[in-house]
Amino acid sequence: MSTKPLVQDEPGTGFTLESLQIGGHPILQPFLRRLGLRRFFEDALGRLDKRLALSPVDAALVLVRNFALSREPLYGVPEWAGHFVPEQMEMDSRMVNLLNDDRLGRTLDRFFLADLRTLTTRIVVHMVGEFGLDLSRAHNDSTTITFSGAYRQTLPRADGRRTLRAAHGHNKDHRPDLKQLLWTLTVAGDGAVPVHHNVYDGNVTDDRTHIQTWQTLREIVGSARFLYVADSKLCTREQMAHIVGAGGHFLTVLPRTRKEDAHFRSRLAQQPAAWELIWERPPLRRKHDSAERFEVASLPQASSEGYRVVWFRSSEKWKRDERVRQDCIDAARFQIQGLAERAGRRELKTREQVSAAAKEILERTGAGPFLREEIKEHSRYVHRQAGPGRHGKNTPYVRDTTVVYEPVVTPDPDRIREAAATDGIFPLITNVGVEVMGPLELLQTYKYQSFIEKRHEQLKTAAEVAPVNFKTAERIEAFLFLYFVAVLVHALIERQARAAMQARKLGSIPLYPEGRKCSAPTADKILALFEPLRRHRLLRSRELVQTFHDDLSDIQRLVLDLLDIPELHYGQAPR
Repeated sequence: MSTKPLVQDEPGTGFTLESLQIGGHPILQPFLRRLGLRRFFEDALGRLDKRLALSPVDAALVLVRNFALSREPLYGVPEWAGHFVPEQMEMDSRMVNLLNDDRLGRTLDRFFLADLRTLTTRIVVHMVGEFGLDLSRAHNDSTTITFSGAYRQTLPRADGRRTLRAAHGHNKDHRPDLKQLLWTLTVAGDGAVPVHHNVYDGNVTDDRTHIQTWQTLREIVGSARFLYVADSKLCTREQMAHIVGAGGHFLTVLPRTRKEDAHFRSRLAQQPAAWELIWERPPLRRKHDSAERFEVASLPQASSEGYRVVWFRSSEKWKRDERVRQDCIDAARFQIQGLAERAGRRELKTREQVSAAAKEILERTGAGPFLREEIKEHSRYVHRQAGPGRHGKNTPYVRDTTVVYEPVVTPDPDRIREAAATDGIFPLITNVGVEVMGPLELLQTYKYQSFIEKRHEQLKTAAEVAPVNFKTAERIEAFLFLYFVAVLVHALIERQARAAMQARKLGSIPLYPEGRKCSAPTADKILALFEPLRRHRLLRSRELVQTFHDDLSDIQRLVLDLLDIPELHYGQAPR
């Protein structure tokens, strides 16, 4: 949260001290300017009414700054902006006072009416040239953005434009009770900088988005000469054929539903493949863990369409597959034991009822292929009083015999051994020839997908895109477009900081609390470092007497140097 602006009057002196935040605005400004956002926004919105007290372009830029620095709801943005030096936001105090949630909402309405896809393309094409971005690889992935509120079906607009429809679907935030939209993001292989985004109705599946995304990327790149990398939803005959037919290249994972996958796994169960070690990667989390080893099978294989398939084996995935299988078996055996204790009661009296309940457990836990199910029959004896009345020492008892069916499961060693033979393996499919990209380069290229997952994480944590709650669906599309711009700025800040560290051979900088080292600084950590900085003005009878600023720390000066931002922007002469 921003610190409130401070204005103090010194009684009897006539002096007033005004303190306003500077924060991360000087960090954002060079990137916003180099992206040419003001010019592109003005072109997209067309001629504006000169009677407007505050231009929607200025209002939109305030929203981009807010999304990048400190996510506030629309009604909280005016107060947030009032905490900062207006000049740092390319505004004056009059313009800041004009900000309100109604004006910001109408700004989103104006952007909805603009051609946002063309605007996005123009910004990205300009960014590629301005920042020298390498677009030889494009990585695509999707996530869901969860919405609060009813979001009922909207009526058709008079202008014929279609609005997004929030709907229930496969929610990746694990909130199936809430509606969602599908957000797709494509980043470059150079710094994981976003180069394309799109938003779809909440019930759209990933396998219906790739052709449209690839077509847009071809317009941005200017040709089909780039590698398109995506998850297994890309692996459909139609989508791969579209890319190949247009002269493009793709790389994705072969899904488990394909016959080629089943054929290779059954072959491994009968005859082990020859694996060759091609890469040892240091542990990503705990330093004391062993290095992750990647192997490639020497067995060449092609898909039914004739595309190249390469099989890899990961030591970490090997351990994970083994652990998941054992957890499934343990969970199933524990639940079957509980089922056996309830056998003979209520809905578990017949063999068919018990067998159906046991099969449901095996299917739900995923342990069915590894456990043998058997229903054992035995007698259960119950003694009861032969007649009515109070029991005594001469009361006769009779023994009732009931047949009870109990489920018993035992491990199937052959099936477990067959499954263990395929632990840790995964196939990649591509139309790139081996003479262009060897197995190691294919593997490392696909592993770059984790960076786009990090962008999605930043969208929901650092930028706090959710929860979203608007009264009209029209504003959602413009809102998410401005969020895309904010994430884009974050990525450019990270790219420049890390490139400067690499050029200076700095393995890390003390960016974390207590001076702990950070080897890969993120934009939110960089911007948070400058959040407390203020500009102070001493006034007397509304006349400026003196201006002074908070001092920069050594780490703040280092970060500014890495980002090539003059310390003068924080009111300090360089040392």
